[in-house]
Amino acid sequence: VFVAEEDNHRISVFQTNGQFSHIIGKGRLGNPCDVTVTTNDQLLVADLNHHCIYTFTLDGNYVSKFATEGPGRGQLSGPYSLTTDLYGFILVAEFGNGRVSIFNKDGKFVHCFGSEDGKFNPYGIAYSPTGNIYVSDNGNKRVQIF
Repeated sequence: VFVAEEDNHRISVFQTNGQFSHIIGKGRLGNPCDVTVTTNDQLLVADLNHHCIYTFTLDGNYVSKFATEGPGRGQLSGPYSLTTDLYGFILVAEFGNGRVSIFNKDGKFVHCFGSEDGKFNPYGIAYSPTGNIYVSDNGNKRVQIF
């Protein structure tokens, strides 16, 4: 079990019985808000303050990071949640830019959707086995399905 500890700037890892195992990212992470495990067993971390996505091995070794801060395609602002789909694409809910950005498994930008007028405030994201993308839209107090 991976727990993003935003205020402690780390990911805590627990065994399935609840016993603490180890810490990931201490000293590297700004404010980790969400984590997900990829199909190739890597841990992705959405870092709110560093405006990027970090990749670690499951035992905590740093692999890479992708994205920089900004409003451009492939840049992030306030990445608060992330998930992966069945094909390994990484979907990032970024409330700073009011959109969902999609990256391939190597962290290369593919596409984004959302609102340029500030009327979409994605805070959480989930992908269903049927192919739906569920986005919690905090500013509008709703869940949108794509």
